[in-house]
Amino acid sequence: MRLFFVHRKDRPMSSGKRFKFNGSTIQVSVGTGTAKTITDIDQADPALVTSAAHGFTLGQAIRIAAVVGMTEVNGKLFVVDNPDTGDFELAGVNSTGYNAYTSGGTATPLTYSAFCELTGIDQQDGTSDEIEVTTVCSTAKEFEVGLSDSGTLTLNYNYAPTSDVQAAFRAAKKAGEEVVVRVVLPNSGGTIVMIGKVQQSSFSGSNGTVYTGNTQLKLTGEIFVLGA
Repeated sequence: MRLFFVHRKDRPMSSGKRFKFNGSTIQVSVGTGTAKTITDIDQADPALVTSAAHGFTLGQAIRIAAVVGMTEVNGKLFVVDNPDTGDFELAGVNSTGYNAYTSGGTATPLTYSAFCELTGIDQQDGTSDEIEVTTVCSTAKEFEVGLSDSGTLTLNYNYAPTSDVQAAFRAAKKAGEEVVVRVVLPNSGGTIVMIGKVQQSSFSGSNGTVYTGNTQLKLTGEIFVLGA
C-alpha cells in the first residue's frame, strides 16, 4: 500500500524563529560620549524624554544628571527605547509617580565597542525571592514570588588584554562600575540590553591553542528586550 502525504496550502508548515550566533552584533560599553541637553521629561509610562537631536540609538545606555524637579532620575543609568529625532523613552521606567520635571538636565551616553573577540555568551537567570504568606487558615504552606534576579552573564572570548572591551572589563571591576552589553540579533530579531558588574575574569592557554578568556558579570536590574 502506498502512502501519500499532501501539504495543504491553508496549513503552512513552520519551524518557528531562530537566530544564528554568527551574524549577531554584540557590543560592550567602553566609555562615555557627549552629554545631550534635556528640555522635558513627561510623567508617563514609559517615561518620555525630550532632547533635540540627541542621536541616541535603540538600546543606548545613558546616565541622566542635573534635572530639576524630577530628581528621581538623577545619577541613574537608563536604556533608550523607541528613539525619535527629538525624544526617546526610558525602557521599563514608569515616571507617573515621580515629581514633575521643572528644568535642566543632561543625558550622557555610554559608548559601545564591538566585541569581535567573543566566541560565546551564556546568560543564567537567578532565583526569585521566596516569600512565605502562610496564615492560620492555610491548609499547607503558601508562598508568593518576590523580586526577580537577572542572574549572571558569562562572556567567552579569545584573550586580547589590550583590546577596548577587555581593558574596559578590568577598569570597570577596579572602579566598581557597571558594564552594559548590547546584543543585536540578526534578521531584525530584536535587541537585548544587560547591565552588570564584573565579578571575575580569567584566561588560559596551552601548547597548540590560542589564549582564551572569560568574564562573568553579575547582572543588576532587569534584562531589556527591545523591538527590532
